[in-house]
Amino acid sequence: METLVRRIFPPGCKIVPARFVPEAQRFVVIPGGDGPRWIAPLAWNLSGKVLGQWSPINPLSRAKWRLAMAAHRLHCIDRVPGTTVIGVANLDCSSWSEMGLASAARAVPIIYVARPSTTQKAVMSLLSVESGKVDSVVKVALGALAWPSIERDYVNLQTIEQAHPGLAPRPLGLFPHFRMSSQEWIDGEISMRPPAKPAHDFLMKLWQPKRTTLRDLAQRFHRRFNALPWREAGSGFEQMFDSIRCDDQVPSAFYHGDFVSWNLISQDNGRCRAIDWEFGDCDGAPLLDLFYFMLRFPLSAGTLGSFQAAVAFTLGAHRRLVASILDLLGASYHYAENALTLSFIALYLTRFNQISAIEKIQPQLRAVATTFESSRSARAALH
Repeated sequence: METLVRRIFPPGCKIVPARFVPEAQRFVVIPGGDGPRWIAPLAWNLSGKVLGQWSPINPLSRAKWRLAMAAHRLHCIDRVPGTTVIGVANLDCSSWSEMGLASAARAVPIIYVARPSTTQKAVMSLLSVESGKVDSVVKVALGALAWPSIERDYVNLQTIEQAHPGLAPRPLGLFPHFRMSSQEWIDGEISMRPPAKPAHDFLMKLWQPKRTTLRDLAQRFHRRFNALPWREAGSGFEQMFDSIRCDDQVPSAFYHGDFVSWNLISQDNGRCRAIDWEFGDCDGAPLLDLFYFMLRFPLSAGTLGSFQAAVAFTLGAHRRLVASILDLLGASYHYAENALTLSFIALYLTRFNQISAIEKIQPQLRAVATTFESSRSARAALH
C-alpha cells in the first residue's frame, strides 16, 4: 500500500492511522482477490458517484459488492470484512490541478486498481469538491508495460474524437513525466448483459468510408504476427491465417479491441459511449468487435475451450442478427466465418504483451487456435 500511495498520490503523501488526519483525508481500501481493488474517500458523498457505476463480472462478487456499497451508504463500510480505513497525511486537494491533471481547484481521488499484470494500471476519477462532479479520469501506469498501453489508449481517443466525436471520452492530456493520461469522465449506466443488437448499432458508427477485405486485413495482421518476438510452434494460428480468403468488399472499421458490456456506458440521452480503447486499432472490419462482445462471458470465465464452442456462441446463438448484418454489408456467410477466425487473431495480437498471473484469455486463444483445424473439418463434414 505504501508503494501504491506514493505512486498515485502527490509527492509527500504517506499512510498514517485514520484518526491522525481530518475526515477529508480518510480513505477506505476495498480489497480484490489479488490486492487492493479500490481506494476511495471514506465519505460516501465523495465516492458514491464513481463506486456506484462499477460492478464485478462474477455474480457472487457482484452480490458482495452490493452489500459493501449498502454498508458504505450507511457509513459502516469499515465493518465489512477485509476493508481497511487509512489516513493519507499531507494530502493537498489542489495538487491535482497544479499537476495539470484536473481543472477543478480542489479534487479528491477515487481510485480503481486493476489486477496485477505487465500492463497493470490505476484508474483515478478526480471529483471536484466544489461541484460534486467528476472533473477527469486519470490513468496511472503501474505495470512494466503499462505506459505504452496508456499512450495507445490516448492516441486512439484522439483518433475517435476527430473521426467519430461523441463515441468515446474526450482526451484531455498526456503526461509522460508522470506516466499518466487524463480523459473525460462518462456518466451513465453499465449493463452487464445488454442485447447484442444495440452493441452492433454502436459499432456501426465506427464503420469508415474506406473499403477493405478480410483477406487483405489478414495479410496485414500476418505481418504483425511474424514480427512478434516469439510465437508458439504448432499453435494453429498459421492454419487460421491460411483459412481467411474472403474477398467480399466491406467498410473498414475502427477496432475497439476490448468491446465488452462493462466498457459500454448508456447515458440518459439514449446515447452509448465506449471506454477503455487501449487495444484499439484503425485496421478493423465489421463483426470483429461484435464477436468478442458475444464471447465476453465465456472468455472472462475461462470456459471457452475450442473454436467449435466459439461458433456455437456466435454464428449459432446469434444467427439472425449475423444474417441481417451480412445483408447490410452485401457479404456472404463465408465472410462471417472468416471474421470470427480473424477476431481471435486480433485478440492474440493486441494482448500479446499483457501477462497476468490469472490471465484467462491467452490460454483460451491458444486452445481455440489448437482446435481450429479439427473444428473446421468437423463443420465441413456436416455440410
